[in-house]
Amino acid sequence: MQETERISKELLGEEASIWFTEQLNDLSILIKAPINTCKSLINDCGAEIIIGKDNTLDKPIIHTGIRILDDKVNPLLLTGSHRYREENNALIKILKSKFCLVGLYNELGVLVATGQVIFNSDTKKAIEMIGSLDGLFFGDFTKEVTDSLDSFDYTIDDSRQFENPYSIDLMTLDCEFKVWNHVDTHFVGLLEQPQTRIDDIEEGATLEKHVWFSIESLFPYNIYLNPKFKTNKGDKELTDILASYDLGFFLIETKGLSIFAQTKEKSMDKKVATLQKHIRKAIKQLIGATENIERGTEFFNSKGEKIDFKRNVVPHCIVLVAELLQFGDWKNIQKEIRTAMREAKLYLNVMDFREFMTLVKNTKGKKEYLDYYLMLRAEKFIEHDNIHLRSVITGGNKR
Repeated sequence: MQETERISKELLGEEASIWFTEQLNDLSILIKAPINTCKSLINDCGAEIIIGKDNTLDKPIIHTGIRILDDKVNPLLLTGSHRYREENNALIKILKSKFCLVGLYNELGVLVATGQVIFNSDTKKAIEMIGSLDGLFFGDFTKEVTDSLDSFDYTIDDSRQFENPYSIDLMTLDCEFKVWNHVDTHFVGLLEQPQTRIDDIEEGATLEKHVWFSIESLFPYNIYLNPKFKTNKGDKELTDILASYDLGFFLIETKGLSIFAQTKEKSMDKKVATLQKHIRKAIKQLIGATENIERGTEFFNSKGEKIDFKRNVVPHCIVLVAELLQFGDWKNIQKEIRTAMREAKLYLNVMDFREFMTLVKNTKGKKEYLDYYLMLRAEKFIEHDNIHLRSVITGGNKR
């Protein structure tokens, strides 16, 4: 498999990671991260490149990572193992040049911005640590590689829990990301053709368009962006996204935290409070939408055409946020979710885009699977009473 094809597949398959590559004589670092983290990096939050070498093995393994300081206390760490010779070749060349291009990708694996990175640290020591490429490990993602990558993560942050981790050689490089160019993204569907830019002022609208595109192929003729209904005061939006098929329908409210509009960095407590406020609002909006559906209200698409769908089924309601922060007290929100499901008679899932994409990727192109996964996830929420659920898909290939 050619390097370009391999990386393209990994960009679509991986939840988030970092790649070092040389394509058409251009040295590049590719970063796939949650959309809010991408915005923070563009907004000059700062980041560090981390290189590790596991010398405990017969053939040492090179690992790389990026620590994005989108929150000064709880930064995001993305890591990966180098299993191909061309990765280490590109890494060495980038370290020698102390400069390269950057490609920034969102959860969909869509390029949202390009830029440059300059290394301010002494990269010669990192090159010396890596050493000769001939004796390094290259091969499949074995348990040995998994354990080594876990130990890389543990060496960076020993507060994280892993099974029998050990310390490996590590070097952190200060770097500067700059000269960002934002990419116009055009989505083409059968009924809608929205476009976005990562620096759109309406940051929530960008997220809803990304969500719409992620499931448009599942519901090609039955998915609607911002469907409307008529009131005495004019047209009103039912929800951000309505999708349906003969066995059910889905209502999605998206909520994105503003990054570019911030005048100063918020504390984590304030971020959590703002996020919870958005989630509460979204839950009320979804309950209101289901009540309008039960009343038989007529709805219309962006072209003014009437939307018909089967209504006498239990609806799937989804609150989809850019990032579901794991800090703070979520007991009251969890109680509101349980109450909404019980009293409004609906399935309600609150999740981030990363979790939603995990479910979508595992549908195998069948909307029935998404229906089933959401029911199962709602049941697991009731069982564990925990909003921070992560779906684990087995059998995938990791880096």
